[in-house]
Amino acid sequence: MNQAPPLTPVNKVLLITLVSLFLLHSIGHALGAFSLVQWFGLVPGNTFPLRLYTLLTYPWIETQLMAVLFNGLALWFLGSELETQWGRKIYLKFLFTSVFIAGVLYLGLASLILRGTWLGGGVLMGTAGFTYALCVAYAVLYPDRQFMLMFAFPVKAKWFCLIMAGVELYMGLFSGNPASWGHLFSMAVGFGLIRYQTAPAVAWWLNGTSGTKRSSSNAKHLKLVKKDDPDKPEYWH
Repeated sequence: MNQAPPLTPVNKVLLITLVSLFLLHSIGHALGAFSLVQWFGLVPGNTFPLRLYTLLTYPWIETQLMAVLFNGLALWFLGSELETQWGRKIYLKFLFTSVFIAGVLYLGLASLILRGTWLGGGVLMGTAGFTYALCVAYAVLYPDRQFMLMFAFPVKAKWFCLIMAGVELYMGLFSGNPASWGHLFSMAVGFGLIRYQTAPAVAWWLNGTSGTKRSSSNAKHLKLVKKDDPDKPEYWH
């Protein structure tokens, strides 16, 4: 990406909310008064039936400053361009559908398969639930655009996304970080929504169309891009 896109309205609200909750959590933690992780994090075995809301609140909670900075920049750079291309309605549906389904899959993995092991039982939280889905969407839509890996090495978006997936897989398997599985699920759901957006069920949910016959006036549906020209998206049927 050559320059930062304008900060769009939805992402402006997301960033303000993210920073505000981070500061609130930091103050509460420093005073020993409360922790937002306990209230809004996704905890296996402690979600049903009264805490179903955490399936949508867990991406809002960050406890590390660098995570806030990294994910905030990802929301700005990736999310703003996708919001501009898709429109607010589709953009919001994509974000929250990705984190909701990823949360359900994470609960299933942690509670049914990894229960009682060192890989199970971790709290899932963090804006990476949003940004990893966005990263996949961007890599599918603009696979040949350049990212700066570690702010130094130019890497195409498709390879950057695969590197991030590989890092999360390694951390999930060998570093005792069960939240990485939630991030991988978010990437998988985001890929599924983008890749199969012409399927009737996906098109109906995201675009408000049947998926078999689109209205010519609906300019806000998802798009794919030509491999030889990453800056000019075309309709994908």
